[in-house]
Amino acid sequence: MSVLGILGGLAYFTFRLVVTQPGANPPFFWLLFSAELFGFLTFLILVWDAWEIKPTPRLRQLDVPVDILITVYNEDIEIVEPTIIGALKIRGNTTIWLCDDGRNPEYKKLAKRYGIKYQVRDDNKHAKAGNINAVLPKLTGELVLVLDADHVPSPDFLEATSGYFADLKVALVQTAHSFRNHNSVMHDSQGRHEQSLFFDVLLPGRNRVKSVFWCGSAGLLRRSALVEIGGMATYTSTEDFETTLRLRIAGYEMRYHNEHIVQGLAPDNLEAYIVQRFRWAQGTLASYRKGYRLGWSRKLPLRERISYFGGLIYYVTPIQRAAFAISVWSVLFLGVIPVGYAGVWYLAFWGAWVAFSLLAVAALERGSTQPFEGVRNNMIALEAFYKAMPSLFTKKPLHFAVTPKNEVDLGGWRAIKLLRLPIAIGLVTVIGLIYRWSSIGAFDLWGWSWVPPVDPNALYIATGFALLETFILGNLAVKSFRRRQMRHLWRFPVDLTASADGHGAKCIDMHQAGAAFVIPKQALPKNKSMKISINCRSIEGEHKVAHGTLAIKNVGPFTKSGTMVRVGGKVEWKNNESREIAIEQCYVVEPHTARNQFWARRAPRVPVELAAKVGEATAICINLSIGGAAFAISNPAFQIGDELDVVLKLNNERSAIGVLEVRGISEYKDNLSRVGGIMTWQTEGWLADYTTLAMVPVRKSILEFGI
Repeated sequence: MSVLGILGGLAYFTFRLVVTQPGANPPFFWLLFSAELFGFLTFLILVWDAWEIKPTPRLRQLDVPVDILITVYNEDIEIVEPTIIGALKIRGNTTIWLCDDGRNPEYKKLAKRYGIKYQVRDDNKHAKAGNINAVLPKLTGELVLVLDADHVPSPDFLEATSGYFADLKVALVQTAHSFRNHNSVMHDSQGRHEQSLFFDVLLPGRNRVKSVFWCGSAGLLRRSALVEIGGMATYTSTEDFETTLRLRIAGYEMRYHNEHIVQGLAPDNLEAYIVQRFRWAQGTLASYRKGYRLGWSRKLPLRERISYFGGLIYYVTPIQRAAFAISVWSVLFLGVIPVGYAGVWYLAFWGAWVAFSLLAVAALERGSTQPFEGVRNNMIALEAFYKAMPSLFTKKPLHFAVTPKNEVDLGGWRAIKLLRLPIAIGLVTVIGLIYRWSSIGAFDLWGWSWVPPVDPNALYIATGFALLETFILGNLAVKSFRRRQMRHLWRFPVDLTASADGHGAKCIDMHQAGAAFVIPKQALPKNKSMKISINCRSIEGEHKVAHGTLAIKNVGPFTKSGTMVRVGGKVEWKNNESREIAIEQCYVVEPHTARNQFWARRAPRVPVELAAKVGEATAICINLSIGGAAFAISNPAFQIGDELDVVLKLNNERSAIGVLEVRGISEYKDNLSRVGGIMTWQTEGWLADYTTLAMVPVRKSILEFGI
């Protein structure tokens, strides 16, 4: 599809130059032609980046000291505390630093309570980059993991990423950013988010052309390489991209590990989204200022410069949108068409290019976006991108604006105000449609006309574009106006047994400040308060109970009969221990379990023959993966749904420990039964010795391993 798209584009643009230029209004011709050519360029860069996505198997974990930096600047404690707990649960030789750039005494108390190191400085010079540089001389680990205040890591983060650093050329391993607040302005109804294309397609594809870059958080860096280049880059407000370029110019390589092993917070509302996108646009554009332009350095291979250039042109797409709008207006208001020929052959060449390119884009994006989602997102950030453009030409210092977090979204006119520029452009387009088509209608009825005539094909194309843009904008405006997101903290969907005032209950969603339960209607208290206990589990598999008091804020039916009700509200935990149990369950255990369940369905099982113990039964492990396993057992006394402790004897006399959730029991052979299900391994670094081959493409396996 990509090849057809490229050929269709080359044919169309050749036709445009040869056939449609004669007789066209020169300024309008070149305006539209340049905008269309810009679109073709972005298409080529997408093909370049997303042509192939290779699997990224886990390599054997390195046993090296790692410093974990949690960078904070006046974020709520409710945001920072889960990140600290997640960092403490990372398996490996780690030292955790809370790097406070807001000089908040509450952060110092928090660091002391959790037994981690606390770093503070006297000023905020160079924002996040300066914050990291201030602590860099104190670090002793070989590797450095940087986490934003809201980015909670998975306990197996180092097991997944540290192995890359066995190659001394590697200075950075970036991982995907997931976002836990599925009610954010970035998410759609299917749970995807606006950055899915970037993290699930573009960055994995860039492994091929070695143009991966650090995304500011969830990246593991080699400390010596960072010291070698003088620390974090501070020239722009996107220290991550700039630091990456400095590392590449110094000869180091970057890798992308295509696993979602960190969860953060997406912007809750349009205002936060626009603040974030403005900073990204401003920083990226500034990195291409005259006299700087690291992304165009001749020390970088051409293929990388092409890939990095895609980031620059993304932030200047508003110029293309302005050119398209002016071209449509010229047809509707002035009757001036930007082509000298708009007949059947024009429609044929243009239609082929559009059809092939749209199909190719859909294939390359691999289901990570919805139709016209990019147009919608560009409309949201349109004004911010325009405001950021001067940073490409000036040399003024850039201000680092932290993305607001833990906010509500009340929609309404406040949201509409943030879309004022695209709405203004849309209104002019609608007026143009009314102006042109009412004139055509008046001419047909009464012979009146107040606009110059225009070629019908050109009018149909301009009208089609105008109606499509108006529909996308209208849909965006209505959704933004209607959005109502009242919670400051995201409630995690859970399924945990609990008790409420001594009655059996089920906890169905929770976070560190609130929860919801399903209870019998007759168990409802009269005083709007309930003593609750929630049965949780630590990441190591231990059962723990969080105790607290629920202040009931809402009650609603849960079953049609009304015998069971949902009660929700704020929770006052009995002590810090219960609060920490709840945080670990929500922010660490739930995402980790969900990911293992995903891999239980998606990761290929590898045949093995390893001695094991399942519960009290002696067994043989016959296949395994990161999320599942199967065992041959004689007369198992298990049932589907049982959770059993597993000890696996590895070939090198090590042992692996985990918990098996039985999902299937069937006949095997030699009077044995096959017991299989979902595995939650206590550690996963050892899996590389057994499963790496299964993650390699079949064709490569045939060639390299003779399979």
